[in-house]
Amino acid sequence: MIEMREAIDRVLASTKPIDCTQVSLMDALGHTLSEDVVSDINMPPFEKATMDGYAVVGADVSGASAENPVALNVIEEVQAGVVPQKTVVSGQATQIMTGAPMPDGADTVVMVEETERVDGVVSILDSVSPGTNRVPLGEDVRKGQVVLKARTALRPPEIGILGAVGFDTVPVYRRPVVGVVATGDEIVEPHVRPEPGQIRNSNGYSMATQVVRAGATPRYLGIATDDVEDLRRVMTEGIEECDVLLLSGGVSAGVYDLVQGVMTELGVEVRFDRIRMKPGKPLTFGVRGQKLIFGLPGNPVSSVVGLELLVRPALKKMQGLDDLHRPRVRATLDEPFRQAPGREQYVPAASRFEKGQWRTCWVGHHGSADLFSMWEANSLFVVDAEATSVDAGEEVDLVLLTDW
Repeated sequence: MIEMREAIDRVLASTKPIDCTQVSLMDALGHTLSEDVVSDINMPPFEKATMDGYAVVGADVSGASAENPVALNVIEEVQAGVVPQKTVVSGQATQIMTGAPMPDGADTVVMVEETERVDGVVSILDSVSPGTNRVPLGEDVRKGQVVLKARTALRPPEIGILGAVGFDTVPVYRRPVVGVVATGDEIVEPHVRPEPGQIRNSNGYSMATQVVRAGATPRYLGIATDDVEDLRRVMTEGIEECDVLLLSGGVSAGVYDLVQGVMTELGVEVRFDRIRMKPGKPLTFGVRGQKLIFGLPGNPVSSVVGLELLVRPALKKMQGLDDLHRPRVRATLDEPFRQAPGREQYVPAASRFEKGQWRTCWVGHHGSADLFSMWEANSLFVVDAEATSVDAGEEVDLVLLTDW
């Protein structure tokens, strides 16, 4: 057995960024930029008003008040999207709308609420400092400036920036395609009513959705029976057609645990097959070329934990990201927790942030096969391998599994 930290290091050392592609702006959400993005224009591309009001020469209105208003002749009205035609000089004003270009000669905008207008004359009722309520050309971004760096994960704000600087197609890392296989003669699909000795396939679908949350594309390859030829067929398809292959079950030491043998037969170099962790000790990882193959335990809790801690970081690295792991924080344990020492344990937990600190509590699952306890779990607290107990009120490391 190897330690969890070493297992993570071996997985990441074996993982390379995937190839790059172009996607449409509408499809870019969740992808990772593969190149720096440079603006092709100044932003804003012109000096503009930030308020509805009147564009004026600032010196004309610096002493205005309700008792001593300043009267100016209105020479033009300009709305957003219209270019002013007239130059403002002392004693004049242009009525202007938010976002419209400033007319030549004007350096200040007086808000409409601070004016009164009668026919073609506007009275300024309050003093305004020169330069107020206008944005100069290029204040936000200059032409040729890098606005987004390569390896940036694209959220809605970044999508907006890409549109603002003219990108209707976006250079990104391709999403890894992840083959997902559930193994075992006892496994049947969800629409089948299980016969005695059978269970429905939960792992295949939970793994596929975890893959989606990691930004990759799952390809469900179905159920492989406990038969070498069937397993070889499915694994060959997954290795040849996918970037990563995930299997659940068949990785322990039983007579029908066939995954590692078939991996070796197919030319996969096994990098480890046991981790000193709980749940999930019998977890196998190997590579063939740039392809990554993970044999996850068949028990659902073990599968979820192994995928979050080992597979997810690899999928993130393949997409060019630097932030690979789920966030870790310190949390206070609400109730005592006991364990048999020997393996570092990642305990499914319900956690919350209150009064400036994290608090956590074991969800009370009945072992690594207890999938139904996981609906309460939003995190994992970590217990050292040699510890036999953690008392209430003690602090533990906490791995957050949701986006807070």
